[in-house]
Amino acid sequence: MKVYCETNKGLKRENNEDSFIVEESVRFNLYAVADGMGGHRAGEVASSIAIDTVREIFKKSCEKNDFKVPSFIIESIEAANGRIRKEACKNKECSGMGTTISMMVVDLLLNTAYIGNVGDSRVYILRNGEITQITEDHTYVNELLKKGRITSEEAKHHPKRNIITRAVGSEKYVQADIFEIELFDNDVILLCTDGLTTHLTDEKIFNTIKKYGSSESVQKLIKLANDNGGTDNITIIIVDNITRGEMYDR
Repeated sequence: MKVYCETNKGLKRENNEDSFIVEESVRFNLYAVADGMGGHRAGEVASSIAIDTVREIFKKSCEKNDFKVPSFIIESIEAANGRIRKEACKNKECSGMGTTISMMVVDLLLNTAYIGNVGDSRVYILRNGEITQITEDHTYVNELLKKGRITSEEAKHHPKRNIITRAVGSEKYVQADIFEIELFDNDVILLCTDGLTTHLTDEKIFNTIKKYGSSESVQKLIKLANDNGGTDNITIIIVDNITRGEMYDR
């Protein structure tokens, strides 16, 4: 299992409010991206608190015999939510801050990935010549889409497409979606903030990784997102589970 990652502030933002984790242990590996929101660098504070909290709890608990990944995801996001809200109460400049987060914990022994998300940072799987979004965006536009009130094409250009309906730190209680998938040889997992998906379609992301491979695609995707506007921070983690052959030979 190989990992490639990078974060970039894009072309329009003054600072980078994204944060990410790559934390590996004997049996469990943790990967996460977070996209902060809030004025006067408060988004940067929120995403950093979330990532630091998740990392801290993971390192304390992942080697314990009773470590349960779904419980860890719930506990760490709840703890991050509390810490962000506490900091927002102490610091007036951080009032109202929050962050998205999407994380994946891989159980190397069971070849299983557990994915948790809040907000619109995404996790994809590339398998058998296809790209599939595992997470579901917690956005106003996605709610309209699910209700059939707008089309997929309308969603791409909707004026309220950036409105988040669920974020860590925005409410007293936060609920993470949790997904469990079996991993196979040649699977590739992509975690990213919406600075990538705002500017690139799933098809373009897939074709770029197919063309350049995991090791080169992180920088290629960031360049493409910036070439298409670069209106937001961009963070990418590619987890490559290739152990034999090539990704598209299965």
